[in-house]
Amino acid sequence: MRYVLKGMVVWALHLVTWPFSLSSLIVYKLFASEGMFAFCSQLLSLIPGIIGQYLRTSFYCVTLEKCKYDLMVGFCSYFSHPTARVERNVELGSFTVVGTATIDNNVMISSRASILSGKYHHGHGLSSHSGNDTVTHAKVNYTRVYIGTRSWIGEGAIVMANIGSDSIVSAGSVVTKDMPDKMIAIGNPARFLNRELSY
Repeated sequence: MRYVLKGMVVWALHLVTWPFSLSSLIVYKLFASEGMFAFCSQLLSLIPGIIGQYLRTSFYCVTLEKCKYDLMVGFCSYFSHPTARVERNVELGSFTVVGTATIDNNVMISSRASILSGKYHHGHGLSSHSGNDTVTHAKVNYTRVYIGTRSWIGEGAIVMANIGSDSIVSAGSVVTKDMPDKMIAIGNPARFLNRELSY
């Protein structure tokens, strides 16, 4: 019932968010540019309170590859690419950024966490210099990151690789390699502990 009610509110708010959604979709589909999506996404992230949460959900339900109506996006949090996919009952705390990712059901992402578009979304590391002192930057490579169902990403964590289901990424941890199901990630770079043996 609550999901249906929220869906009705989000649909009603499409009347408010349509200028943002429509302009983002047109620019992305026609010109393969994410610039308008990024502008609108960041602008809507600045609206506080529950009204801001509903407006952001309304926008993302139209612009992301997949998004459910019970998404909750906190203050100053946003998706940086429209290629993200979001399943049911996903919550993002404040000041969180999500790139090209698939977030499964019942995932909670705490404040100030970053879900990057893989390890190389800023290029493959060092730039090269040619003879005339021009710099050639390494090619950007967006890789989809998967967050498994019922997982929790702690405060300030940075995720660059897949996270298994029923897993926990501890606060401040940096995940650089794929994480199996039912594990706890701790540290930078994160090491994995068996969740069942840790209690």
